[in-house]
Amino acid sequence: MTEIYTYLYIIFIVLIAISIVVSMIHYFKKKKDYDELVMRTKLWWGMAIIFSVSLIFSPTISLVSLGILCTLVLKEYFSMTKTRKQDRRIFIWAYLAIPLHFYWIYIGWYGMFIIFIPIYVFLFLPLVRIFKSGSIGFLNSVATTQWGLMLMVFGLSHLALFPKLTEISEHEYELAVQYGGWLVLFVVVLTQMNDVVHYLVSKKLGKHKVIPSANPNLTWEGFIGGLSAVIIMSYFLAPYLTPLSKSHSIVAAMLIGFGGFFGTTVVSVVRRNLTFNHEGVKEGIQDKFIKKIDSLTYTAPLFFHFVYYFYF
Repeated sequence: MTEIYTYLYIIFIVLIAISIVVSMIHYFKKKKDYDELVMRTKLWWGMAIIFSVSLIFSPTISLVSLGILCTLVLKEYFSMTKTRKQDRRIFIWAYLAIPLHFYWIYIGWYGMFIIFIPIYVFLFLPLVRIFKSGSIGFLNSVATTQWGLMLMVFGLSHLALFPKLTEISEHEYELAVQYGGWLVLFVVVLTQMNDVVHYLVSKKLGKHKVIPSANPNLTWEGFIGGLSAVIIMSYFLAPYLTPLSKSHSIVAAMLIGFGGFFGTTVVSVVRRNLTFNHEGVKEGIQDKFIKKIDSLTYTAPLFFHFVYYFYF
């Protein structure tokens, strides 16, 4: 328990230092260019508080919090889609699938977790749409709903599996006890670092944009800078928070670096496709949550399955 409190003290000291630096930058620069850093800092405080409380008291707190977050993200995603009144019924069933999906995590039923949304919900949603709303707009409605569930719920919910490794691990129970909760911190910290370094490098040095029509902040210079920072951080942080060897820590960092980049790119294109009309004019839709977790939709499942395969 002493080790847990020591790590938590370090986390909050680092957060305080980061908050001071970001506040000074925002105050003196007074430019919107740094609003992203302010937003990220607030997000980190929220994550740190939930992580600390769940680590000290019960992992169920983080499980419920993540379930609520997935619901809010999915709701925001649905609000961006162009749907008809008949499509709302399938959205309700999608929302109802979320608590059941997280219940499988709560009881440690990994086998059901891994197939519930990709198979059972995938096969069930078309039936709801056909019998109640007919065939008009069928493919668009079902595909949009399933895509949202897979990306915003299934991918993100892998974060809740790490504290449950003690129940789903087949071989290394002691490793699961020692590192389960800290693996969440590891992947979140590296993902956020990748995003922030990519953002800063792109702002200052970025010249070669990846997809300027979807996200002008994504540049190849930022990608290289973010990936390099994540590899260095992973190499030094992994021995304290994970069971990863040095070589595996580098591989994990590359998965997070590439995964974060791909996640941000894909979600940027999705947001662009949903929030811009045919004339290329942005519609009045606010995205409060999706932009904050875009990279985690890729890094969480990639990192979990990497660690689970080699160590648990």
